[in-house]
Amino acid sequence: MSDNFISLDQAKSYTKKYRDQLKDILTTEYQGALSYCETFDADAVRTILGQKGCVDFRVYYGLNNDNQVCAILVGVNDKNEDILNGDESVILDNSIKCPRNCPPELL
Repeated sequence: MSDNFISLDQAKSYTKKYRDQLKDILTTEYQGALSYCETFDADAVRTILGQKGCVDFRVYYGLNNDNQVCAILVGVNDKNEDILNGDESVILDNSIKCPRNCPPELL
């Protein structure tokens, strides 16, 4: 089993602490730049994982044109390299962001 897993209680503790301190970790001009969570289409994630040689996926963080922090997902091969193929690269963003569009109950 992967050592990447954490308990539900630990996840809830981490996400609550993040939400509670969100306003304190950003300067005034970037208030609202961070989301509570992002939701990605499962088929899109499967497309990343289904690439030839993909063994993992990596999450990068970027700042989009609206000055919102966004998660960017790319596949990773067994040499720990991003799977990038120029204009044919499978790179995922365009998530559903919360607080604008939140799940019924936050983790």
